[in-house]
Amino acid sequence: MKKESERTFAGKVRRALWLLIRRNFSARGLYLRFLAGRISFVDGNNNETRAIVLQIPGQTDPCYSPFNKGVARRLCAEKFTVIRCDFSGQKINQMKRELTDHQVDAFCEQLIQRCDRLRRRYDQPLILVGKSLGGAIVTKALDRTEAAGCVVLGYPFQKEGSHWDRLRHLQHVRKPVFIIQGEDDRYGGKNLVAGLALSESINMVWIAQAEHGFKHHIPALKDALAGACQTILEGSNFLTSEAE
Repeated sequence: MKKESERTFAGKVRRALWLLIRRNFSARGLYLRFLAGRISFVDGNNNETRAIVLQIPGQTDPCYSPFNKGVARRLCAEKFTVIRCDFSGQKINQMKRELTDHQVDAFCEQLIQRCDRLRRRYDQPLILVGKSLGGAIVTKALDRTEAAGCVVLGYPFQKEGSHWDRLRHLQHVRKPVFIIQGEDDRYGGKNLVAGLALSESINMVWIAQAEHGFKHHIPALKDALAGACQTILEGSNFLTSEAE
């Protein structure tokens, strides 16, 4: 019994050391520690751009991942220029402890500053796209930016053990929001979302049988995303012509 306990303890120690090394010294860990927030990836031809899309990834999937790259390529095919980036301090997302409201607010401030820089640099409408945690951040910061609207790929409406407020701002957001959600999303399926108080500016787009990662529904997700961005862009152009 004692030997078995020792083996279990030794296994836990080895696993903890391995996770520490992988989180901090793998290519991914080094990127999140030193480069996240300092570099971005740009996809698309600026000469044909109809709008700029700022794409913010989820909590555990950096912006250079195949998923985020595939999403950007789909939008490029619709003549959007896509800028993918992570946040400075993104390494805290790799820790087991949950995020706090303070940390989420810090990410929102980074997003607002980046949006300001993009609006000064580009003369096209700006649309925000966020996956999971990225979606919570873009919806929370949206009304404080000059973005025309935002699209969320799988909103984390609930998560066991989480303490930061991911719902309150959804009651008050004013700009157009499209949330593309899997009906079987463990962080907020159709039945749960139906009971929530959401702003009238939020449009829910449901993908049947899809889960949070959209693993077997990527084509449907990309089509819905392209359609949502197009709708936001058309609304932005309408408002611009009305103002003129």
